Amino acid sequence: MCFSTRRRLGVLLAAASLLLSATPTARAQDAPPTRPTTPCGTDAAMREVLGAGYDAWMHDYTTRLVPALSAPTASRAPGSTPVGPRFIVPIVIHIIHTNGNNNISEAQVYDAIRVLNEDYQTRNADTANVIPYFRPRIGNTNFEFRLARRDPNGNCTNGITRTYSTLTNSAGENVKGLVTWDPARYLNVWVVSTIASGAAGYSYLPCGVGRSMEGIVILNNYFGSIGLSSPGYAAHALGHEVGHYMGLPHTWGGSNTPGLASNCSTDDGIADTPNTTGSTSCNLQQRACAGSPDTYANTQNFMDYAGCPHMYTTGQATLMNRGVSPGGYSCRQQLVAAATLQSTGVADGLNLPACPPTASIRTSTAGPDGVVRLCAGGAVAFRGEAFGHQPNAGTLTYAWSFPGGQPATSANPVLNVTYPTPGIYDVTLTVTDANGTDSTTQARLVAVGSVTGGYTAPLTFGFEPTRFPEVTGDSLKTWAFSRDATASAGSASWEPTTVASSDNDGGAARIRLRSATARSNHYLVSPNLNVTPALTPNRVYFKRAYTPATASASDVLVVSTSIDCGRTWVPRLTRNAAALRTSPSVAGIYVPLPTQWVQDSVPLVSSVLSAGHVLLRFAVTANGGNALYIDEIRVGRPAAPNGLLAGTDASALTLMVIPNPVDGADMAAAAVRVSAATAGPLTVRVLDVTGRAVGQPWTTAPTLANSERTVPLRTLLGTRPAAGLYLLELRDSTGQRRTQRLVIN
Repeated sequence: MCFSTRRRLGVLLAAASLLLSATPTARAQDAPPTRPTTPCGTDAAMREVLGAGYDAWMHDYTTRLVPALSAPTASRAPGSTPVGPRFIVPIVIHIIHTNGNNNISEAQVYDAIRVLNEDYQTRNADTANVIPYFRPRIGNTNFEFRLARRDPNGNCTNGITRTYSTLTNSAGENVKGLVTWDPARYLNVWVVSTIASGAAGYSYLPCGVGRSMEGIVILNNYFGSIGLSSPGYAAHALGHEVGHYMGLPHTWGGSNTPGLASNCSTDDGIADTPNTTGSTSCNLQQRACAGSPDTYANTQNFMDYAGCPHMYTTGQATLMNRGVSPGGYSCRQQLVAAATLQSTGVADGLNLPACPPTASIRTSTAGPDGVVRLCAGGAVAFRGEAFGHQPNAGTLTYAWSFPGGQPATSANPVLNVTYPTPGIYDVTLTVTDANGTDSTTQARLVAVGSVTGGYTAPLTFGFEPTRFPEVTGDSLKTWAFSRDATASAGSASWEPTTVASSDNDGGAARIRLRSATARSNHYLVSPNLNVTPALTPNRVYFKRAYTPATASASDVLVVSTSIDCGRTWVPRLTRNAAALRTSPSVAGIYVPLPTQWVQDSVPLVSSVLSAGHVLLRFAVTANGGNALYIDEIRVGRPAAPNGLLAGTDASALTLMVIPNPVDGADMAAAAVRVSAATAGPLTVRVLDVTGRAVGQPWTTAPTLANSERTVPLRTLLGTRPAAGLYLLELRDSTGQRRTQRLVIN
């Protein structure tokens, strides 16, 4: 999105036909839905890839390639089909999912393609809403996007692939490594749950990056008008990104911040899109930039952010047409070539056989990482799906395999499976109809925990080399290491080490943060710990050592507990880089001295003690640190001689809100949980970003130490406040304080 700052390039396309004299209406026809902070990430993505060469590349693009492709063409009636054959574009949709509703339906995919074709052929009904001033400029691109019918190996396909990966929760270039079809012959679109940059979607301008990077990454709730998506602005997001893919910048040029006065000194280089600052609201009377021959900005353009996208101009359509034509973009011409249409199965006149169905496993209880966690004896609900099954393909059959489950096999499409024994299990589904068979195995999908095995408190775990991470012969006494989708393949993570120890037993747990992917999350999870209400002290003490690599380090450690075998976690302690620091910054390899270990603790609150079992999780978000060490964990045993870390008011108080962020539908059920290490009243209040109190504070009656209390969020807020960022503040009777950020959507 996506051109660098530059002066307007002058007239590159023929002038539009005589404009109608009517003025625009005062009210926009469409109100844009809630959108990500960055609707499009194309400009940022190109700057990241091209680095210091970005400005030079953009200068070449705008001074040589764009003018060459934007020569004047014969005028035609607004919205009429251009002269010449229609450009057919083979497209493949790669759905990246974690077995839940992010494995979107075929219907949503077909709807997204429908909307895309309507937008590019001026068949979208909302073209009628274009104000009279711009109706003469409506352009028909004459593109038709067709789902591929043959994959790169010539096999049958419906143009939709489905790939299980937690990368869908933090997507970007990483998902392209999961599955990519030949970018010279297919327009690849990866549909994901979250894009790491915060954008709703992004692409690259033609020929600006390596061939393997070509394509579009887009959110599943900005894809089509049904399913997870919705009509209006979101439905047209794919068309916006295809515009970039085919060579269009934003209407205001290279800045990714519409509305800036400085945008008037830039432009998209297309004569019939008025010079504009850009907009994030649908003001149909927004003026074009001073000095422009136009009166109004084209806020209804698909390449604006205004939220009422209805049209491309004739100039934009011509630019995209020329880009795939001889003499156009070298990286786009093969896409629409006759040989490509034959090899991808989208050419007219082909009579291709129907494809076998595609097997897919769905369960609504999977966590954010796609793994289903439960305690032994619990049950999991499964649903089998057969994408691509045709009604005329006869009876559809299902064949399940559930190692470790009861039943172990089934022919039912929907069923509950009980897992009586702790362990980690695969699940396999095979579907068959008259067109063929497909099978899929989800490895390590189900993780079953124990509520009786493991260790019994009180105990001290020292991470001795002979015991950590595993006790030979007892899998229930194994510590687990994992990391989330934001970590690259080569990222460092938690590991056992013998280079340092706080208790002279020769070992500790360590993460080398300087070798971990920035902002990646890493987890060290204990085996099951058996506890009782009589446990004294009812706390977990541990020692840690940490130093940042730079002054700007922002690593965070969060210690959480779970009483449902890891299905849900409750944070009990949070330490940012400043609070974690136990020694001066070290640029080289950090090995803590004996004096650089400090002791922290987390409470075992009443709900944990009543459950009788608990898991501990040490979660680190890496960002600029050197190394973090954990050692000498004491569960229900007194603190070690060096005592607690100074200033333990934060560890003595627990504060959290569930869910967070809070949407309107969740407000009634949202709750704040609090606890403290000492008995006495607790006060909770909500502040806005200026520090002003919102609603009314809430005070508990005197409570027992480490006893959890819950208050409905509505009790604190009263009426629903405006969407935005707020701060929850918890204080105990001694003045100790903890805060928690609250986001209301």
